Amino acid sequence: ALDIGRESMSLRERYGMTLFGQAALTSRRLLEAGCRLVSVFWDEYKIVNTAWDTHFDHFTRLGDELLPGFDAAVSTLLIDLEERGLLDDTLVLCLTEHGRTPKINTNTRGGGRDHWSKAYSVMLAGAGIRQGAVVGASDATGAFVKDRPISPEDILATMYHLQGINPDTTIPDRVKRPVRLVDGGQVVEELLD
Repeated sequence: ALDIGRESMSLRERYGMTLFGQAALTSRRLLEAGCRLVSVFWDEYKIVNTAWDTHFDHFTRLGDELLPGFDAAVSTLLIDLEERGLLDDTLVLCLTEHGRTPKINTNTRGGGRDHWSKAYSVMLAGAGIRQGAVVGASDATGAFVKDRPISPEDILATMYHLQGINPDTTIPDRVKRPVRLVDGGQVVEELLD
């Protein structure tokens, strides 16, 4: 499953000849081989140790490096999974640990956006997610959640639910006390088919 050399060069190029693109292709191969959980992390470091951390040259880096590689890999992965009959049973999540400031920081080279935990987006596809669903909204500047806040726990509860695992399930900790898989999260019903 890890031998992506078995794939056609044209498919490899559609995913993108980047570390992330080839990792996304490998994830599809692992799913086909029976893996139930695969994680792919963004790891394209053209500028040392920055990746999506666009504190400077924000627009140039997004337009020339980050977004083209992301778009090629994720869109090809979704199409590839669908063509192989795997998307209905595979949950694809694209998420991050925080958003970006709603205003451009103009005191850095090329402008930048700093860390912002008040509003950010998550994309889910496949495995019972309603296509085209948009749940929640930010205010006019993208600074704060205006409508239908969703927590990381809600995303986790939804993920478990789609995999057939009750998010209220408890597991024993080291001293045999029951601990919920997801503490406080609720399934986001608006996302479900």
